[in-house]
Amino acid sequence: MDFRQMRYLITVAEHRSVSRAAKALYISQSALSHYIKYAEEDLGVRLFDRSTSPMSLTYAGERYVETARQILMANERLMKEVRDITRHMTGTLRLGAPRDRAAYMVPKLLPPFSARYPGIKVEVFTENGQALKEALRDGRADLLLLPDDGGGNAPWISAQTIYVEELLLAARTGVIPLSGLLRGKKAVRPAAINKRNFFLQFQGHTTRAFCDAYFKRRRVKPEIGMEFPSNITCYRMAATGMGMAIIPFMITQLVRASEEVELFSLGEKPETWNVQVLCRKDAYLGEPELELIRIAKEVFAKGTLQMANEVS
Repeated sequence: MDFRQMRYLITVAEHRSVSRAAKALYISQSALSHYIKYAEEDLGVRLFDRSTSPMSLTYAGERYVETARQILMANERLMKEVRDITRHMTGTLRLGAPRDRAAYMVPKLLPPFSARYPGIKVEVFTENGQALKEALRDGRADLLLLPDDGGGNAPWISAQTIYVEELLLAARTGVIPLSGLLRGKKAVRPAAINKRNFFLQFQGHTTRAFCDAYFKRRRVKPEIGMEFPSNITCYRMAATGMGMAIIPFMITQLVRASEEVELFSLGEKPETWNVQVLCRKDAYLGEPELELIRIAKEVFAKGTLQMANEVS
């Protein structure tokens, strides 16, 4: 059974392009084309429809890719089980997270984990929340660090909460008048941000999903100024006074505090979400995977909500 061939063809299916897949695999386009040709000749059927742009899978190709993913995941499960039985702690742990969250959490997690398991290579990749869950579903990720935006998780996902995090309104000093705040609290009234300019993340990002749900729930109609892939960019744009941004508390820990930016809770009761570690329900979590989860809970045990209140 040629596992390499399976991985290569799955990559082509994901990128829907031989050239892009070849770049992702760090092999030549001609070599990858050879793998496709060999597989199709061996099976006696076309796996890819090259008449479409971008190229697509035939029905046989869809069945091949689906089954190949299942085979590769079963093989990975076996390798992890053998690793734990033999105590030969080597291999790769693929950890996915949004870019800003990876910048905040990974430097706190990897040093203690790598000290405990020097033979386990942690591969960190960043994407938006929607793409991360697709990677987990397809077996391209072992664990995800991702907040629950309130939309819930798919039934095939298992989630454990690491810590609770507050989401804050960031605005240039003076943009929110005192009349727009709740008495005795540094918390904004929803009416004070209605029809105001906001900088938001693109659709597909977890913070954007939270913002859309918050606006609907609070009956706030935002004016969308610009959209960005990064919470940090939204925060820094809010500092210009051209608009506001809703950001997770962690962003205040990643950027240098600006005297020109004020942070507000989003109402009488703070708006929070659970920062979680996600895996597939049918995945095997061995000793290293479980230890990374344990370290994450220990490192962030203080709870960012408490720290957010201290800042406010």
